[in-house]
Amino acid sequence: MKTHRRTFVKQSATAIAALSLAPTAWSLAANETLGGSDEILKKLSKINDERIEGLLARQVNKPGDRWDGGVVNAYELPNVHTTNGFLMALGSAYSCSYSGYYQAKKLLKPMKSASECMLRVQHEDGTIDLHSTNFHSTPDTAFLVNFISPLYIVFKRMNRPELKDIIVNIGTFISNAGKCLSVGGIHTPNHRWVVSSALARVNAFFPDQKYVDRMEEWLSEGVDMDPDGQYTEQSVSIYSPTCDNMFLTMARLQNRDDLMDIVRKNLNMTLFYIQPGGEVLTDASGRQDSAKTGYVNEYYYAYRYLAIKDKNPAYAAVCALIERQMPEKITEYISYLLEDTVFEQKMVAPSKIPDNYFKRFEHSGVFRIRRGDADISVIERNPTIMSYMKGAAVLQSVRVAAAFFGSRGQFISQNAEVKGETIIMNMSKTHGYMQPYPEDKRTGDGNWEKMNRALRPASEVQTLNYQLTISENNGNVNFEIEIEGTPHVPVSIELSFRPGGKLSGVVENKDLEDAYFLESGTGQYRHGENVINFGPGIAAHKWAEIRGMLPKQKGESVYLTGYTPFKHTLELS
Repeated sequence: MKTHRRTFVKQSATAIAALSLAPTAWSLAANETLGGSDEILKKLSKINDERIEGLLARQVNKPGDRWDGGVVNAYELPNVHTTNGFLMALGSAYSCSYSGYYQAKKLLKPMKSASECMLRVQHEDGTIDLHSTNFHSTPDTAFLVNFISPLYIVFKRMNRPELKDIIVNIGTFISNAGKCLSVGGIHTPNHRWVVSSALARVNAFFPDQKYVDRMEEWLSEGVDMDPDGQYTEQSVSIYSPTCDNMFLTMARLQNRDDLMDIVRKNLNMTLFYIQPGGEVLTDASGRQDSAKTGYVNEYYYAYRYLAIKDKNPAYAAVCALIERQMPEKITEYISYLLEDTVFEQKMVAPSKIPDNYFKRFEHSGVFRIRRGDADISVIERNPTIMSYMKGAAVLQSVRVAAAFFGSRGQFISQNAEVKGETIIMNMSKTHGYMQPYPEDKRTGDGNWEKMNRALRPASEVQTLNYQLTISENNGNVNFEIEIEGTPHVPVSIELSFRPGGKLSGVVENKDLEDAYFLESGTGQYRHGENVINFGPGIAAHKWAEIRGMLPKQKGESVYLTGYTPFKHTLELS
């Protein structure tokens, strides 16, 4: 099991959206095609404009206060990240000719105050604080340098006298950041590339060999990409696209084609992680997006840049999906589209995102199967064994457990093999009891912690062997669960469906909220026009959340139960 650190101040430019007083719903007509940047900038500017007044209402107005000109987040906590997001949103509106706020005087004072606040709260060493967890943080400073740099370029290019103070403030913030970027440390694998990209940005504005040398020092560790094309953290909805954006920036500014190839490799793999509706598989992530709903929008900048540069129709298809279905999620890229003239070119005509395949990403421990609107993921070394999507109907996870010596009974595969397009996963667990501590090792003080468990002879040893066999045919799944060894052990299979649909054919579990049993026959989960059928049912007992099993997930869960020796085939269609 992996643990994840959660923060309440989001260290991304998408914090702009979080600052809105209310979410903005916006979608393009299903048959609308976007080509050059003009079309998408019109759409994004309209969405961004609808947020401006709400953002202005969140700016701190306390002359003499450290946070005067700063912006508060949803917790009414002023911080530099939301202030940076505020400045980017207003700056994008001010600099884009399609915005109703284009060159609007009313934005100048708020932007100047925000830029002054960012300088005021920046530490002498060039760092800023991520108030939820990191203080004097070089990586978080690097994030902000990367986010604000495109706007800095756009403002300088506009060459308007009224922007002079704002340009000087942003430039000073970036220049100051060079102090920490050239010597500071990191926490996570992606931080190396965020810092390196920021170094490339600073060097582009204020050339100094020490910035290039520091960037090369990080790069000399080697890029943490596996042969599948995935980064160490496997964070498909957050840090993988972050890494792509950072390598793309370094490649552009340092003329490093080798770094551009890294981005291409990840984008090619990601084509097969895209699920219906533009979601991406997150269950194998090692970061805070694990098993959370994430979307492909974070890849927009890299896909669009290389769709144009490489004339890649599959990349263009991803951009078209994002622009059509979730443009409200990419307003952060307005300044990026204005920064680089490459975006003035139209993309090649889109082809389609792959939707008929069986692929194994062995190093990532992920099997991806797609048959039209049927999307199947099988995940190794993870309590979520499988997810199954049929359009908008989503079986978020299938998990299996036995009440076997605490958490030892939760199935997490130890190995997997493929025979044709059949996946076989196994786990074996052994546990027992301890005999008296060896006589020659006893001290007589009764201190349990000093007595090494490994030295105690074992007895009454018990074993459970699991074999799960998963096969697919035209989007339908046969999932055979077989558990042998110690007899009479309670078993529970959990099917967790995403909230929003309607279950039928199941019986309510009176002891657990939003939980049901499938006693026999076939159950059905319907979401709009999309349906998932599952069964046959089995309910040899009514203990759903058995001891040692992971807690029930959000949504509605259906349980199938039995005892060892246990053998049951679950069909999904």
